[in-house]
Amino acid sequence: MTSSKEYGPGLQYVSTDTPLEDIYYLIKRDGGVAIRNLITPEILDETYEDIKDRINDDAEWEGAFFPKETKRAPSLIARSPLYTKTQVMNPIFQAVCSHFLTTRSTFWWGDNLKESVSKPQITSCVAIEIGPGGKAQPLHRDSYIHHRKVPEIDEWDDERDKERDPTVGMFVAGCKVTRANGGTQLIPGSHLWATVPDKPPNPADAIVPELEKGDGLIMLASLFHGGGNNTTTDQYRLVYSTFATRGYLRQEENQYLAVPKEIARQYDRATLEFIGYYISEPAGGWVEELDPYYALYPEKLKDAKMTDF
Repeated sequence: MTSSKEYGPGLQYVSTDTPLEDIYYLIKRDGGVAIRNLITPEILDETYEDIKDRINDDAEWEGAFFPKETKRAPSLIARSPLYTKTQVMNPIFQAVCSHFLTTRSTFWWGDNLKESVSKPQITSCVAIEIGPGGKAQPLHRDSYIHHRKVPEIDEWDDERDKERDPTVGMFVAGCKVTRANGGTQLIPGSHLWATVPDKPPNPADAIVPELEKGDGLIMLASLFHGGGNNTTTDQYRLVYSTFATRGYLRQEENQYLAVPKEIARQYDRATLEFIGYYISEPAGGWVEELDPYYALYPEKLKDAKMTDF
């Protein structure tokens, strides 16, 4: 675990030209890192036009996870090609996902020792708006979704912990995000804790990164976090939440149903593979024993070949 320069304690704010190795280092050390000016405000304004009707029409959540003042827009890949291009396929987010979520395994195939590589896939894409008076979410980890069980560690070890986390998340600020308007609370370093610590997470240990519109926060899903209290009377905190997981795990938001086929066909192959239209090696996700890409493009079946997994 190395970086190109020394960093002080606590969550760091870096620029988009920060070396990727430094970003990886900070995520391993603190559980997350804030990146200034990840998306331009102009792009976010255009993106909001694609999703505002769904946010405004959202039904009230029943339960404690989202306060009644919260509105959401899921299925963002179906709703906004611009969001998909600039956030889902953002080069820094893609690099972080590849680094932390690519799974490599070797196995015997007869006398041949083969390697299989399972690449990351998207798992959920939701815009979340917290209105005035919204109460804080319970501090939680999104890694619980995949039943990941891990011990407590003192610090990250690249070899030992390469498969420790099942999910990477990114929050992009759709407006100025502060403690007052419900900024995300998180506990730096809590990604190193055991799956079930001896005590529940203490909100007093949490910080709230303050983000300008277009800033991003990339983190491991095992970091304890949660939307904060919106104590304002007139501010609506908007954040775009994009999460990816390992290719062999089930998606939280079922992208095959959330993104209609006719919309999926509008995307390039790299995007389709990240949505999940590819075989997770050695043999996860095929259709008719072929790459699921051909389920979207049956007219290309004449070029398809059945091969060993």
